[in-house]
Amino acid sequence: MQIKDRTFIVSGGSSGLGLATTILFLQNGANVSILDLNPPSSDASSRIDTSRTLFNKTNVSSTESLQAALKSTLKWTKETNKPLSGAVCSAGIGTAALALPKQDSSATHETVKYMDMSLFDRTLAINLRGTVDLIRLTLPHMALNEPWGPDGERGIIVVVSSVAAFEGQIGQLAYSASKGAVRSIVLPLARELGRKAGIRVMGIAPGVFETGMTSPPKKASAPASKERVEGKTKGAIGSRASMSTEMIQYPTRMGRRDEFARLVKEIVENPMLNGGVIRLDGAVRFPSRL
Repeated sequence: MQIKDRTFIVSGGSSGLGLATTILFLQNGANVSILDLNPPSSDASSRIDTSRTLFNKTNVSSTESLQAALKSTLKWTKETNKPLSGAVCSAGIGTAALALPKQDSSATHETVKYMDMSLFDRTLAINLRGTVDLIRLTLPHMALNEPWGPDGERGIIVVVSSVAAFEGQIGQLAYSASKGAVRSIVLPLARELGRKAGIRVMGIAPGVFETGMTSPPKKASAPASKERVEGKTKGAIGSRASMSTEMIQYPTRMGRRDEFARLVKEIVENPMLNGGVIRLDGAVRFPSRL
């Protein structure tokens, strides 16, 4: 799929891995519709061509919010004559909770503590439902595109899973469940959409990357949003992973955001990449806890 002169939706595109993808798409001649709760920071905005960027304030866990963002994006594509040709679903949060919370020494059957299901539901609503909802809303429109190239491509979907989908740690029940499900939707979608509509589907499972989850939050006058790229919720795996890179085999460092974006670019441009989930992790293997 050609990147130049096409429009791509990037959910969570205002920060982290999504922002890096947005910037690389713009550098290669694409238009980008960013779906996020907050616009890119002033520092990030200096690296963005605003004439080819559309920001849509979006809560990915809300169908109505996604529909409004898509409507705005489609209107923009008509004005620019650059068809909607892909979606990168990188919005998400990282959360941590124990299935068996620590109990009081005097606990009885009447006073035991349970895991809070509201956090589990919220994690799946953003990471999984938000991903599927964005995909199902964009697919009919990409299927209307004129076929491109010798293979007749019409569009591309890239979802963001995580190494936690393979090696979830203690406390990652909700996060691993959501990212494992995201990983699992790739092949069924690719099998349905390839011959039927000329749309490919791929997933990336990042390891420990330099994002909001792995960098200490900067002090700000207002609290940072929790629903950003790969999240910033206290206690998430990434926030603790920043303490050590010894578990990463090689290179022994965190991944850089541009390395993630470069893989997205290759996925978009390489027609044989379809139906798989690529681990981008430096051969990291997580222990049961950090």
